[in-house]
Amino acid sequence: MKKLSKLIFPLILAGVLAVIYFTYFAPTKELGSFSKFSSGAEINQNINVRVDKSMKFERDANGNIISFYVLDKNNVKIQVTSHEPILPEIADADIVELLGHMHGGNFTAGKITILK
Repeated sequence: MKKLSKLIFPLILAGVLAVIYFTYFAPTKELGSFSKFSSGAEINQNINVRVDKSMKFERDANGNIISFYVLDKNNVKIQVTSHEPILPEIADADIVELLGHMHGGNFTAGKITILK
């Protein structure tokens, strides 16, 4: 009986931690809003957005994607640029996670992850 009581507390604690993680910290594909970004701040933040395939992808002379447009949950359209090369698979993506900051009406991404 004493061994059983020693196992109950860690199991309850693990269950509570799992619920907290999956409720608050687990990655999600839910779209975010650009309204939380300040246009002059250099603080990088994450946001999930939908790739706007109705707009053309801007390419350099070599055919590499240099910028594209995305929509947030409020259908706010923003142009995304990156200092790093943008993967060509972004043209087939639906939802992406961006890590970056706003510069005026443009979003400068330090990292782009395809979610869907």
